[in-house]
Amino acid sequence: MEELSVHIKIADRNYDLFVEPAAEEIVREAAKLIQDILKEYRDMGVRDTQDALARIAFDCLVSKLKEERRVHRLQQMVYDKITRLDEVVTPAIT
Repeated sequence: MEELSVHIKIADRNYDLFVEPAAEEIVREAAKLIQDILKEYRDMGVRDTQDALARIAFDCLVSKLKEERRVHRLQQMVYDKITRLDEVVTPAIT
């Protein structure tokens, strides 16, 4: 599949990215979200762009790790329930 050239702006810098067509919307949304959060940090008094971007990166990774752990717990719950169901059903059908 051919990639699209996408131009985004983050912290007053322009970036040219090549992305799959299906990812274009997500890439643009991510760039807008970074800009919005950067503005929030600036409104809170964080003037140094590098500091603000570092905080954004940290916040994103914390959120990602929390979500990964939540998904892992859900997967474990589903696995446990399937295992229990299998323990009940298998003797009944054999």
